[in-house]
Amino acid sequence: MKDVTQDFIDNEEADKRKPAELYHIWRDGGEHWRYTDGDVDITFNSEDYTQATLSRGSVTYDNKLEVTTLEVKAPYIENPVLEYIATNPIEILWISVTKLHRDDLTEGDVVFIGQIKAVAFQGITASVSCVGFEHYLKKSIPTWRYQLNCNHTIFDTLCTLTESTYLTSTAIVLDATGTQLSSSDFGLESDGYFTGGEVRFGDEARTIVSHIGNTIIIMYKMKELVTTDTVSAYPGCDGRAETCRDKYSNIVHFLGFPFIPVENPALRITW
Repeated sequence: MKDVTQDFIDNEEADKRKPAELYHIWRDGGEHWRYTDGDVDITFNSEDYTQATLSRGSVTYDNKLEVTTLEVKAPYIENPVLEYIATNPIEILWISVTKLHRDDLTEGDVVFIGQIKAVAFQGITASVSCVGFEHYLKKSIPTWRYQLNCNHTIFDTLCTLTESTYLTSTAIVLDATGTQLSSSDFGLESDGYFTGGEVRFGDEARTIVSHIGNTIIIMYKMKELVTTDTVSAYPGCDGRAETCRDKYSNIVHFLGFPFIPVENPALRITW
């Protein structure tokens, strides 16, 4: 005879092990939204993720170095998807997807991190198209351009800034995903100081995609990095003349054209 009790126990264990995915969407220096596709709310890494009707397709990878893509479905629209459609924001919206098991809420694996590219509707379902951060690497970049922002890369020979001058060497506390690094030394600088910069540990380096308070977020976790390890962190530069002048006092080496008109004067209406 079939053991019904054992089947019940096996099913209960399977439910506990069933993975859930966490969706974190945020705007640089702004709001954060956190959802889970599980059937209950989940608290992970001291953050609350609200249950929502979300699903996703496969994360695309191939051997042709194409950009990573991801499609997220939202049958019942949740912010910031609705806000994105309503205002078509210029600000970048970041998204990360983390997978974890219900019976172990201390460790998760980041399966995707990137940006929301577009949102489309079919009936009551919103389809959110996302691209990985590496899509920047697919853009054609001429040597120099007539543009508002500086043509130099921070710490290159034409920028002239010395990398070691801006080094922050500090022991960090690592979160369960391996992408969030915390240190009181990061909090000594204003929010966004390290955004766009780099973290190095051993022979690995990662781009810093966000810096708020004592915490920075990197693109992907480092294989060997653990809590209490000491990393080297460097600030980023957004290429603006104001940043070159106020953050780095390096305006004499700025190679941009900040006074280029950003609107067509032929279309300007005067009354």
